[in-house]
Amino acid sequence: MSFGDVLKELNGAMMASLEMRVGHWGFLVDGQFSQVTSAGTLPGPFFSSVKLRSQTTTIQGSVLHRVHEGPTVSLDVGGGVRFWNLNNRLEILPGLANLRIDHRDSEMWADPIVGARLGIKLSGPWSLTVAGDVGGFDIGSRLTWQALGSVNYAWSESLTLKAGYRALHVDYRNGSFSYDVTQHGPAVAITYRF
Repeated sequence: MSFGDVLKELNGAMMASLEMRVGHWGFLVDGQFSQVTSAGTLPGPFFSSVKLRSQTTTIQGSVLHRVHEGPTVSLDVGGGVRFWNLNNRLEILPGLANLRIDHRDSEMWADPIVGARLGIKLSGPWSLTVAGDVGGFDIGSRLTWQALGSVNYAWSESLTLKAGYRALHVDYRNGSFSYDVTQHGPAVAITYRF
């Protein structure tokens, strides 16, 4: 689907993350939620319309270790688990046939992941962040990966503004259920450091 189509049918989306650092170790929790609803009319007199709602929730927990920290470059490597919950609902509303169809389907699974994050300090308050991970390995999904790049501006010691691009892919199959999706697009974020 194009960005315009997704935006038109998007009911809501939310992303949030929390990171705690202790020495060279970092503990990261990252979550995403989105809901998309698509609807249309059906041909013929027996049913009037159809509506499909799809909810996607991911929660990721990771442990990172800082393997390099220089004056301009830092590198973290680590691993974790990404949990998935899909919830789909199909509604077919009655027409002449006094019959309503309401079908729900859901899937939950967990993917082990390994990844890295690179931080590059530029001049003044500017910096870059590049991060990525890969996982699944046929334990949960066949394959999942994530990539993120952002330009950061340190507004103050506590507040950082970020703008970048994020992509998240998963290829999961369980019997007749198949979910092969890549979500990607621009991302704008505010980071507050306590």
